[in-house]
Amino acid sequence: MALQGPYPLSEVSLRVQPASVGVYVLSRNGKVASYVGRSDSDLQQRIINSASEGNYVAFWFDYASSPMNAYKYECELYHKYNPPENKDHPAVPPNTNWRCPIQGCPWS
Repeated sequence: MALQGPYPLSEVSLRVQPASVGVYVLSRNGKVASYVGRSDSDLQQRIINSASEGNYVAFWFDYASSPMNAYKYECELYHKYNPPENKDHPAVPPNTNWRCPIQGCPWS
């Protein structure tokens, strides 16, 4: 797993396939992660929506093979970058009992 980018936000629709599952990182300066997120259904639209909520200039992304893998990948990015704009640990989707893959995390 390797994130693609950074790309300017103007290139989301050129770089990211619609109706795909995956993760993303948003940045205010193109160098440091400010926010991490995921989409279980439409990564392209989720990046666009999340980016509209702040003054972000760049993004990284990667696809995941399933919503569960996207959740685990998002957890890994959250713990790796400790992004200042993520107030909470990544949410577990409703009706699932998935756990964070990072040992020592209260969500693991």
